[in-house]
Amino acid sequence: MCRQEGGGRGCVYPHGNCRRNLTARSPARRYSMYKHLPVITAISLLHLLPLLLMWMPPVCADDSAVTVNVLSMMYNSEYYVEKVNAINAGFDASLSAHGWKTGSGATISVIRPPSYNTTAEDIFQLGAKQSEGKLLVVFGPLGTDPVVWVRDKLKENDLVAIAPIAYSSEVRGFNPHLYSISVEPNAELLALIRYAVVYLGLPRVGLMYAKGNGFDKESYEFTMRIMEMMGRKPCGVFAVESSGGRDVLEGELNTKWGQFVATRPQAVLLFSSIADDTTGWFVKKIAQDNRTVDMYLLAPSSFQHFLIKTWSDALVSLNRTFTPGQLITTGTVPLASDNRSSMVRHFQRDMDNYLDTNSDWKGFAKPEHYLKDDKLGEMMVFGWLAGEVLFEALNNAPQLTNRTSFMESLYKQRRYVIDDFVVGDFGGECDEGAALQGAMCNCNQGGSMAHMRVVDDSLSLKPMNSASVTWSVSECSSANVRVSAPLIGLYVVLTDDKVAQRASMRWSLGARSLEEADDVDKRIFFYPLYAESGNAAKTFEKIRDTKAVAAVLGVVTADILSVPNMTFIGTLPLSPRLNKFWRNVIHLQPLLAQQLYVLAVYLSNTSSMGVKALVRGGEASEVVDTLDKSLVTFGVSLDSSKTLGDDDPMSSYLSGNGDVFCIGLTPPDVAAVARHLQTHLRARVFVPFNDILLFYQEFVAAFNASKESIASSERLLFATSFPHWAEKNTKSDMVARFHRHVNESHWDPLTFLGFATTRLLQVVISNMRKVNAELLADRIYTESNIRVDDVRFGPFSDAECVSGTSVSANECASNFGATNISVWSMARVLNSSLPRTQVGMTPSMDYVIPREGQLTQSQIAGIISGCVSALLLFIALGVFLHISLRNARNNNRAPKEPTDPVTLIFTDIESSTALWAAHPDLMPDAVAAHHRMVRSLIGRYNCYEVKTVGDSFMIASKSPFAAVQLAQELQLCFLHHDWGTNAVDDSYREFEEQRAEGECEYTPPTAHMDPEVYSRLWNGLRVRVGIHTGLCDIRHDEVTKGYDYYGRTPNMAARTESVANGGQVLMTHAAYMSLSAEDRKQIDVTALGAVALRGVSDPVKMYQLNTVPSRNFAALRLDREYFFDEGEDGTTTSTSDHSSSRAELSESAQIIATALQSLLSTFKTAHREKLLLPYCERWRVPLPRKAASEWDDAYCEEVVRRIAVKVGRVADHGAHSGSESSSTQGSSSIIIVPFYDPCYREMCSF
Repeated sequence: MCRQEGGGRGCVYPHGNCRRNLTARSPARRYSMYKHLPVITAISLLHLLPLLLMWMPPVCADDSAVTVNVLSMMYNSEYYVEKVNAINAGFDASLSAHGWKTGSGATISVIRPPSYNTTAEDIFQLGAKQSEGKLLVVFGPLGTDPVVWVRDKLKENDLVAIAPIAYSSEVRGFNPHLYSISVEPNAELLALIRYAVVYLGLPRVGLMYAKGNGFDKESYEFTMRIMEMMGRKPCGVFAVESSGGRDVLEGELNTKWGQFVATRPQAVLLFSSIADDTTGWFVKKIAQDNRTVDMYLLAPSSFQHFLIKTWSDALVSLNRTFTPGQLITTGTVPLASDNRSSMVRHFQRDMDNYLDTNSDWKGFAKPEHYLKDDKLGEMMVFGWLAGEVLFEALNNAPQLTNRTSFMESLYKQRRYVIDDFVVGDFGGECDEGAALQGAMCNCNQGGSMAHMRVVDDSLSLKPMNSASVTWSVSECSSANVRVSAPLIGLYVVLTDDKVAQRASMRWSLGARSLEEADDVDKRIFFYPLYAESGNAAKTFEKIRDTKAVAAVLGVVTADILSVPNMTFIGTLPLSPRLNKFWRNVIHLQPLLAQQLYVLAVYLSNTSSMGVKALVRGGEASEVVDTLDKSLVTFGVSLDSSKTLGDDDPMSSYLSGNGDVFCIGLTPPDVAAVARHLQTHLRARVFVPFNDILLFYQEFVAAFNASKESIASSERLLFATSFPHWAEKNTKSDMVARFHRHVNESHWDPLTFLGFATTRLLQVVISNMRKVNAELLADRIYTESNIRVDDVRFGPFSDAECVSGTSVSANECASNFGATNISVWSMARVLNSSLPRTQVGMTPSMDYVIPREGQLTQSQIAGIISGCVSALLLFIALGVFLHISLRNARNNNRAPKEPTDPVTLIFTDIESSTALWAAHPDLMPDAVAAHHRMVRSLIGRYNCYEVKTVGDSFMIASKSPFAAVQLAQELQLCFLHHDWGTNAVDDSYREFEEQRAEGECEYTPPTAHMDPEVYSRLWNGLRVRVGIHTGLCDIRHDEVTKGYDYYGRTPNMAARTESVANGGQVLMTHAAYMSLSAEDRKQIDVTALGAVALRGVSDPVKMYQLNTVPSRNFAALRLDREYFFDEGEDGTTTSTSDHSSSRAELSESAQIIATALQSLLSTFKTAHREKLLLPYCERWRVPLPRKAASEWDDAYCEEVVRRIAVKVGRVADHGAHSGSESSSTQGSSSIIIVPFYDPCYREMCSF
């Protein structure tokens, strides 16, 4: 007979196997009911009649004569009798509610043990004897040993055990004879570990277990594995040999205890056997020791009764007070008192009726017993749930007399939905195709949630649903569940500042909107830090030792930012602050200086009736200076500025038409600004975006109040990098995601900032195996350019601007990531369909330094007349440069799309400093030839010359293959060029021999080469090349009018070049893989494996491009120091052999600088320029960025300094090597410098 699945229990179809074995969630099941309907309607009535007869209404079978025996093995003499009784009472209550009958009328009869001392073998034989010829189902057993014993017996007798309880995962593998309805023990341990690490945020968690116990060892190994996944280690382990019934030596335990306590544990995970005397001693010791009495104790459900009783007894004996929340445990089913669950309410009705009308369980005579004792109540729920699962299993069985058929039916993709609680899915053997489509295979585990509980002051268990652990229904158990290292972040809530408090709440609403409470691998957790404004930093310092905090986010005070060894991300200061490079402070929104710069650009493109500034805050004077500097850079003057005190109203200073910067607003100022704009129709007000974030509600209320206020809103302006957070038909992926997670009533910029911060963190930590404050900052700077949905942050760079011996980090390093900053009006805030007032830009932050004094009329006239003449010269010069440079600097060739990878090439002449020292007469011409050849190839392969620094080139290419071709032909051009001398080759071989004398393991690759062979492989300058491909932050430089490339990609390309040898071309794995398969066939490369580069956390795969066959190179120069550009623009051009304006002057350089300054002091500034330019050209010294149209004293001094650094380095190298050349006299540290005067053309020396 065949029963209908689902509703209509006990109804039987008159034909064969009616079950489809499809789950209720399967579309195939629903489809199969209707897929033949069109065919049936097309068949004639004659043909339809047999089908109708076949599909007659089901006829209900009568199983009243059938008895199903249930053998209760749910007992164990080693367990508390009350616990055993509670489980069995719950089981009976379920079956009693169904009248001890199945849906088809079969009787359910329970065979019980004569006493709880009956052996498992005796009760099993009794059940088998009484059930001959009947369906027999086992309930239990209870305990690991009975479950292990019964496994073989179940298989021999073709039986299945429902709801066995074992506290070892050893018996949890797939076995169709064991039908578990709860999670396995390891799942409970997983929940406890996660709670301690994540929800308590404890940096120090200890373990306690007995070494001689197999279960303890298994639990210990599992715990270590999970903690390693989460990037953690136990701070200490209390591990002693199991007592095994012997007396434990107090001295041994105390020694172990002292060692354990010395690790300062804040919590301990207990998974030692409760039968072991050491466990009880350990729990009592925690209560006795003042160092541990406040420690958290966490234990699985099997410990609940023992832990609560032992702990409370110990506290009573010591006259100590119980602390609520200190004991934490788990459960496999909901608590009997948790009325939020409809399943629990169902249980309560059945349990009340059963206990009120039945005397079988006299110990539970009062219906509310399960409410007064949570531990026993939980056992009742488990027993009741087992009864419900058994009842449903019997109702869905094809027949109730065949044991094999019944067991097979249990694994027909079975899921039990009992009100709001789900048990299953259970599944048997199935092929891979079915598994890929969602079938559950080889699964006899029905639990999918470990429930977290805490013990309150009445010693009752209270649920912590938000901390419970569950996993996907596609997973049979927690065995394959992965947990990752969490990030714990704090956001500050200032209890005495209503504005800050509101801002923190808005920020946290967005930040926490991505939380998914039921996701076991959720990684980001935010917790509030409540503090007062004056002691926020002190409050934070107090919890540093007790919480594993990786980041502070959201609203911050100035003092909290000074807390060391902490990372601050996306913070929002309460008063205007200018950025200083603090590596641990990561900014996501535009800096105040960036905003002022962008607004200055906007002002320069519009007409203004005068600009003034009203600034409030501790850095008001610095903010005014920055604003003034920004305005002057773009030809706008700041007419006046006023620094306001905290209590000074801005309304008193807002008057007349014109432009005013209002920085550092208070709530009353917002209304004042609105009134000002409505009153003065030609006025404009510029505010920082921070003030928009803090007072968004006030701004919206003030400018959305009337038609006049709405009209004036277009004259309130600010700069932001955000997409519009409230645009419904948005094209932004991040905004669309924001809308899916956040209710429309909360669509505001501060909530969006919180959301964007969390999305950034999700991207950043996705591949991090361990998370802490230091590693988090490291990851952000390593990633540099971080793309989150459609929004890009970066580049973040902590690379120091190093040259010679000096470090100037603030010039190159960048801890801010806002890009594409545009100007908005308040009108766009109110109406997202309005366009931006000014399109986005990433400001270069280059400022023009204003000159003292004003131009005279004659100077102006002279400039005008001179410009006419100069114009013709510039036209001619432009034509000449176009031809000679072959458009190397053609901006049309520059990669400009920030979402497209850029291939960067870095080149540098090997041993440049030594060559300049040895051949100062030859090197200018050699380097000039080098530059001509490189630029010729740049034009030929449609690449872009980003910049040159001394002897180095930085080249960008849209095509990776073009870059590779350029590098390959570059080496061939140098090889075949007529350098006019062998002096350079002789020097290179001499350098190799000198190195071999100092390094025993070094073998010169060319020094002893046959001259004929050498001439085929080497000639002239040896240039090393590095190639890397990746995303860049691309900026157009307003000064040079060219494009520059920032971020991790140029850093990596520079590092790649720095480790190469002269004549060698290295390319990273990223560059190599950027080539198409066809491109790779056209080049010859040698894989060099993973190479450890300085400043890069993980080794980088490298390939050598074999440009000249048979060339051999020395080992990569991993010890070579590489430096970066001087720092005016922050790009990363390798300049390992070059000078810098920031370098400390050596003794030789100081002599040269003093001599030059003395000689030039008699000339006027204009003449100095003419005299210095030939030196810069001949010595390949880059000029500083020009801040003005003419050279002034400071600029000349800087040029002299650069020349002195370069020449001094060459002199020092010559002195160190002791070599002499044709251009030395007497001492190798004295150099004859060719001096060309454009007027007299006479050579001088000094």
